[in-house]
Amino acid sequence: MQKHAQKPPSKICSVSWALGFMEHELKVQLSSKEDLELSKTNISKVVEDLSSKESELNNAAKNILKNIALEITRLTSTLDDLEYASLHTRNIFELYLILTHIYSDVNALTCWYGQLHKDSEQVRNGFRKLLVNKGIDTTSLDEVKEFEDQSLENSPYTSERNFNIANLAKIHGYEDDYGFVYKLSSKLVHPSSMKVNFYETLTENGKYLKIIISIAVHFGQKAEKLALKIGSEIA
Repeated sequence: MQKHAQKPPSKICSVSWALGFMEHELKVQLSSKEDLELSKTNISKVVEDLSSKESELNNAAKNILKNIALEITRLTSTLDDLEYASLHTRNIFELYLILTHIYSDVNALTCWYGQLHKDSEQVRNGFRKLLVNKGIDTTSLDEVKEFEDQSLENSPYTSERNFNIANLAKIHGYEDDYGFVYKLSSKLVHPSSMKVNFYETLTENGKYLKIIISIAVHFGQKAEKLALKIGSEIA
Protein backbone atom coordinates (compact mmCIF):
# COMPACT_ATOMS: atom_id res chain seq x y z
CA MET A 1 0.00 0.00 0.00
CA GLN A 2 1.29 3.44 -0.86
CA LYS A 3 1.32 5.96 1.97
CA HIS A 4 0.12 9.50 2.29
CA ALA A 5 2.33 12.44 2.95
CA GLN A 6 2.14 14.65 5.98
CA LYS A 7 1.50 18.31 5.39
CA PRO A 8 3.02 20.73 7.91
CA PRO A 9 0.73 23.50 9.13
CA SER A 10 0.47 26.19 6.47
CA LYS A 11 -1.98 28.75 5.17
CA ILE A 12 -3.41 26.20 2.76
CA CYS A 13 -3.92 23.30 5.14
CA SER A 14 -4.22 25.02 8.54
CA VAL A 15 -7.98 24.43 8.51
CA SER A 16 -7.58 20.68 8.14
CA TRP A 17 -5.01 20.58 10.92
CA ALA A 18 -7.20 22.68 13.20
CA LEU A 19 -10.14 20.35 12.62
CA GLY A 20 -7.95 17.32 13.20
CA PHE A 21 -8.43 15.82 9.75
CA MET A 22 -4.91 14.44 9.25
CA GLU A 23 -4.50 11.07 10.93
CA HIS A 24 -1.88 9.10 8.95
CA GLU A 25 1.77 8.82 9.87
CA LEU A 26 3.11 10.70 6.88
CA LYS A 27 6.49 11.51 5.45
CA VAL A 28 6.29 13.37 2.15
CA GLN A 29 4.17 16.40 1.43
CA LEU A 30 1.41 15.77 -1.12
CA SER A 31 -1.19 18.06 -2.58
CA SER A 32 -4.87 17.44 -1.81
CA LYS A 33 -5.32 16.05 -5.32
CA GLU A 34 -2.40 13.66 -4.86
CA ASP A 35 -3.80 12.54 -1.49
CA LEU A 36 -7.18 11.83 -3.08
CA GLU A 37 -5.59 9.99 -6.01
CA LEU A 38 -3.57 7.85 -3.63
CA SER A 39 -6.66 6.91 -1.63
CA LYS A 40 -8.45 6.04 -4.88
CA THR A 41 -5.55 3.85 -6.00
CA ASN A 42 -5.50 1.86 -2.76
CA ILE A 43 -9.31 1.55 -2.68
CA SER A 44 -9.33 0.34 -6.30
CA LYS A 45 -6.81 -2.39 -5.44
CA VAL A 46 -9.15 -3.68 -2.73
CA VAL A 47 -12.09 -3.59 -5.17
CA GLU A 48 -10.05 -5.73 -7.56
CA ASP A 49 -9.31 -8.25 -4.80
CA LEU A 50 -12.95 -8.39 -3.70
CA SER A 51 -14.06 -9.13 -7.26
CA SER A 52 -12.77 -12.68 -6.94
CA LYS A 53 -14.65 -13.40 -3.69
CA GLU A 54 -18.42 -13.84 -3.92
CA SER A 55 -20.67 -13.13 -0.94
CA GLU A 56 -23.39 -10.65 -0.07
CA LEU A 57 -20.99 -8.63 2.09
CA ASN A 58 -18.19 -8.73 -0.48
CA ASN A 59 -20.46 -7.57 -3.27
CA ALA A 60 -21.94 -4.75 -1.18
CA ALA A 61 -18.51 -3.56 -0.03
CA LYS A 62 -17.09 -3.83 -3.55
CA ASN A 63 -19.89 -1.77 -5.09
CA ILE A 64 -19.71 0.94 -2.42
CA LEU A 65 -15.93 1.18 -2.71
CA LYS A 66 -16.18 1.38 -6.51
CA ASN A 67 -18.53 4.32 -6.08
CA ILE A 68 -16.22 6.02 -3.59
CA ALA A 69 -13.38 5.71 -6.12
CA LEU A 70 -15.67 7.13 -8.80
CA GLU A 71 -16.65 10.09 -6.61
CA ILE A 72 -12.96 10.78 -5.92
CA THR A 73 -12.31 10.78 -9.67
CA ARG A 74 -15.14 13.25 -10.22
CA LEU A 75 -13.95 15.40 -7.35
CA THR A 76 -10.37 15.64 -8.57
CA SER A 77 -11.65 17.01 -11.88
CA THR A 78 -13.69 19.73 -10.11
CA LEU A 79 -11.40 20.81 -7.28
CA ASP A 80 -11.81 24.46 -8.18
CA ASP A 81 -15.63 24.40 -8.17
CA LEU A 82 -17.30 24.75 -4.76
CA GLU A 83 -20.68 23.45 -5.91
CA TYR A 84 -19.41 20.21 -7.44
CA ALA A 85 -16.72 19.71 -4.81
CA SER A 86 -19.40 19.92 -2.11
CA LEU A 87 -21.59 17.38 -3.90
CA HIS A 88 -18.80 14.84 -4.41
CA THR A 89 -17.49 15.32 -0.87
CA ARG A 90 -20.99 14.72 0.46
CA ASN A 91 -21.25 11.53 -1.59
CA ILE A 92 -17.87 10.26 -0.35
CA PHE A 93 -18.93 10.99 3.23
CA GLU A 94 -22.32 9.29 2.78
CA LEU A 95 -20.83 6.22 1.09
CA TYR A 96 -18.25 5.90 3.87
CA LEU A 97 -21.01 6.00 6.49
CA ILE A 98 -23.06 3.36 4.67
CA LEU A 99 -20.05 1.08 4.27
CA THR A 100 -19.14 1.49 7.95
CA HIS A 101 -22.73 0.69 8.91
CA ILE A 102 -23.28 -2.42 6.80
CA TYR A 103 -19.84 -3.80 7.66
CA SER A 104 -20.50 -3.52 11.39
CA ASP A 105 -24.09 -4.78 11.44
CA VAL A 106 -25.45 -7.79 9.53
CA ASN A 107 -29.00 -6.45 9.88
CA ALA A 108 -27.88 -3.23 8.20
CA LEU A 109 -26.47 -5.29 5.32
CA THR A 110 -29.82 -7.05 4.92
CA CYS A 111 -31.58 -3.67 5.00
CA TRP A 112 -29.19 -2.31 2.36
CA TYR A 113 -30.17 -5.04 -0.09
CA GLY A 114 -33.85 -4.57 0.76
CA GLN A 115 -33.53 -0.93 -0.28
CA LEU A 116 -33.00 -2.03 -3.89
CA HIS A 117 -36.66 -3.01 -4.16
CA LYS A 118 -37.94 0.14 -2.46
CA ASP A 119 -35.75 2.41 -4.63
CA SER A 120 -36.98 0.76 -7.82
CA GLU A 121 -40.58 0.84 -6.65
CA GLN A 122 -40.48 4.55 -5.86
CA VAL A 123 -38.95 5.47 -9.21
CA ARG A 124 -41.29 3.18 -11.12
CA ASN A 125 -44.39 4.49 -9.33
CA GLY A 126 -43.49 8.07 -10.16
CA PHE A 127 -42.85 7.19 -13.80
CA ARG A 128 -46.06 5.15 -14.02
CA LYS A 129 -48.15 8.00 -12.64
CA LEU A 130 -46.71 10.34 -15.26
CA LEU A 131 -47.49 7.88 -18.07
CA VAL A 132 -51.04 7.25 -16.81
CA ASN A 133 -51.73 10.99 -16.69
CA LYS A 134 -50.56 11.25 -20.30
CA GLY A 135 -52.63 8.25 -21.41
CA ILE A 136 -49.58 6.12 -22.23
CA ASP A 137 -49.63 2.33 -21.85
CA THR A 138 -47.86 1.07 -18.69
CA THR A 139 -47.89 -2.67 -19.41
CA SER A 140 -44.10 -2.97 -19.47
CA LEU A 141 -43.77 -1.20 -16.12
CA ASP A 142 -46.47 -3.40 -14.62
CA GLU A 143 -44.60 -6.49 -15.79
CA VAL A 144 -41.41 -5.21 -14.18
CA LYS A 145 -43.31 -4.62 -10.95
CA GLU A 146 -44.69 -8.16 -10.98
CA PHE A 147 -41.23 -9.61 -11.61
CA GLU A 148 -39.56 -7.54 -8.86
CA ASP A 149 -42.31 -8.28 -6.33
CA GLN A 150 -41.99 -12.00 -7.03
CA SER A 151 -38.21 -11.85 -6.76
CA LEU A 152 -38.51 -10.07 -3.40
CA GLU A 153 -40.97 -12.67 -2.15
CA ASN A 154 -38.51 -15.44 -3.02
CA SER A 155 -35.59 -13.65 -1.37
CA PRO A 156 -34.56 -13.32 2.29
CA TYR A 157 -35.11 -9.54 2.10
CA THR A 158 -37.95 -7.13 2.71
CA SER A 159 -38.55 -3.82 0.96
CA GLU A 160 -36.80 -1.14 3.03
CA ARG A 161 -36.49 2.64 2.99
CA ASN A 162 -33.10 4.28 2.54
CA PHE A 163 -30.85 4.76 5.54
CA ASN A 164 -31.31 8.02 7.40
CA ILE A 165 -27.85 9.54 6.95
CA ALA A 166 -28.28 11.88 9.93
CA ASN A 167 -28.94 8.83 12.08
CA LEU A 168 -25.91 6.97 10.70
CA ALA A 169 -23.75 10.01 11.41
CA LYS A 170 -25.01 10.03 15.00
CA ILE A 171 -24.48 6.29 15.46
CA HIS A 172 -20.91 6.37 14.16
CA GLY A 173 -19.83 9.67 15.71
CA TYR A 174 -19.85 12.06 12.74
CA GLU A 175 -22.63 14.48 13.66
CA ASP A 176 -20.43 17.58 13.34
CA ASP A 177 -19.21 16.52 9.90
CA TYR A 178 -22.78 15.80 8.85
CA GLY A 179 -23.97 19.19 10.08
CA PHE A 180 -21.41 21.11 8.05
CA VAL A 181 -21.23 18.98 4.90
CA TYR A 182 -24.98 18.55 4.51
CA LYS A 183 -25.94 22.12 5.30
CA LEU A 184 -23.43 23.57 2.86
CA SER A 185 -23.97 21.04 0.07
CA SER A 186 -27.76 21.31 0.35
CA LYS A 187 -27.54 25.08 -0.14
CA LEU A 188 -25.22 24.65 -3.12
CA VAL A 189 -26.81 21.80 -5.08
CA HIS A 190 -30.26 23.38 -4.90
CA PRO A 191 -31.19 26.89 -6.13
CA SER A 192 -31.33 28.25 -2.59
CA SER A 193 -31.53 31.98 -1.93
CA MET A 194 -28.05 31.81 -0.44
CA LYS A 195 -26.60 30.25 -3.61
CA VAL A 196 -28.48 32.52 -6.02
CA ASN A 197 -27.77 35.77 -4.19
CA PHE A 198 -24.43 35.22 -2.46
CA TYR A 199 -22.50 32.59 -4.44
CA GLU A 200 -19.65 35.03 -5.08
CA THR A 201 -19.36 35.61 -1.34
CA LEU A 202 -19.24 31.86 -0.69
CA THR A 203 -16.46 31.40 -3.24
CA GLU A 204 -14.48 34.48 -2.22
CA ASN A 205 -10.91 33.62 -1.17
CA GLY A 206 -11.70 29.90 -1.54
CA LYS A 207 -12.25 29.56 2.20
CA TYR A 208 -15.20 27.17 2.02
CA LEU A 209 -13.63 25.26 -0.85
CA LYS A 210 -10.46 24.59 1.14
CA ILE A 211 -12.45 23.22 4.06
CA ILE A 212 -14.60 21.03 1.80
CA ILE A 213 -11.52 19.60 0.06
CA SER A 214 -9.82 18.89 3.39
CA ILE A 215 -12.96 17.00 4.51
CA ALA A 216 -12.94 15.02 1.26
CA VAL A 217 -9.27 14.10 1.81
CA HIS A 218 -10.08 13.05 5.37
CA PHE A 219 -12.98 10.77 4.45
CA GLY A 220 -11.16 9.50 1.38
CA GLN A 221 -8.40 8.33 3.72
CA LYS A 222 -10.90 6.87 6.17
CA ALA A 223 -12.61 5.00 3.33
CA GLU A 224 -9.20 3.77 2.20
CA LYS A 225 -8.36 2.58 5.71
CA LEU A 226 -11.69 0.75 6.00
CA ALA A 227 -11.22 -0.76 2.53
CA LEU A 228 -7.82 -2.15 3.52
CA LYS A 229 -9.32 -3.56 6.73
CA ILE A 230 -12.15 -5.23 4.80
CA GLY A 231 -9.69 -6.59 2.24
CA SER A 232 -7.43 -8.09 4.90
CA GLU A 233 -10.29 -9.66 6.88
CA ILE A 234 -11.98 -11.17 3.83
CA ALA A 235 -8.77 -12.42 2.23
